[in-house]
Amino acid sequence: MSQEDERLEWSELWATFSVKDHTRPGAFIAEVLLYDKLVIPVVPTQADGLSADEAKKEWDRWKTASWDPARQTQVCALLKDRVETIPWTAERQIEWRQAMAGGFLAARDNGYFQSGSVLQRFAPALARTVVAVSQYTKLVDLERESGIRRRREPLASLPDSALLAVLGFEFLVPEEPDQDDFRFLEEAVEVASEIGYREARRDLFSWQKKFVRAEQTDALSIRRAIEEMKDLVLALRKATRKERTWNRARRFFSFLGASSKGMALIPHAALAASAGGAIAALGSFVTDANTASGPNRLGLPAATLIASAQERLGIE
Repeated sequence: MSQEDERLEWSELWATFSVKDHTRPGAFIAEVLLYDKLVIPVVPTQADGLSADEAKKEWDRWKTASWDPARQTQVCALLKDRVETIPWTAERQIEWRQAMAGGFLAARDNGYFQSGSVLQRFAPALARTVVAVSQYTKLVDLERESGIRRRREPLASLPDSALLAVLGFEFLVPEEPDQDDFRFLEEAVEVASEIGYREARRDLFSWQKKFVRAEQTDALSIRRAIEEMKDLVLALRKATRKERTWNRARRFFSFLGASSKGMALIPHAALAASAGGAIAALGSFVTDANTASGPNRLGLPAATLIASAQERLGIE
């Protein structure tokens, strides 16, 4: 199946999470930029059929487990229509226990990953789902744990969602975000709602498939993906460096034109005539990227998404 055929099979990319993913600093800043919808298990309440006493016990259970239900309530409110909340009721918990008992060894080792798996069936047919629960978000932590430099044994397999989890944290989360500072999350939600962003996001997902096989990846492949994306973003910024701002360039290099198809339609001559050397350089980069000798055709629009989101969030 070609990448284009695969893209036609789904309209949106939904990600499922665990009961604790909202507790980490910078939670969902990258994820709301990477996925169309976040499916999050939330503490059940009386509205879900619990008695007042049962609801209080669940709230207290979450607090005891350090799942911070109050913070989750705030985060979900900030995500607006980008979130689909699923009450983590007794029925869901039974499903989780059954999945843990019958799942693969890797899944049983990570109960939080398995909770994300339970929620996959709540996505509609139009969406492809990804369990976005990951024990790693930083490349340095992943490499330290995996010991990829030793190579005394085959590289350990990781779910493909680990690639986007690390890429999102490395490129789209401000350095050392405060756990209770929601400014960046609010800005990320706004960016992700812009026209044309969804198509660029699909290109990003297709680009990362270069580093995935049978829905599995590994630490070395993730590192190579990070290196390639870093090179693409740096090349893109270098092409526009002569401009002090992106204002004029954005008329040609916007989210709306970020798809690979849109990029191919940008006329080099028009770019060169419109804004001088900087735009001409940008046009050359676009032209090169769409040739067989240039970067992967999906890499450029994927890098556009990353660079534009970084600019909006003030990430260097």
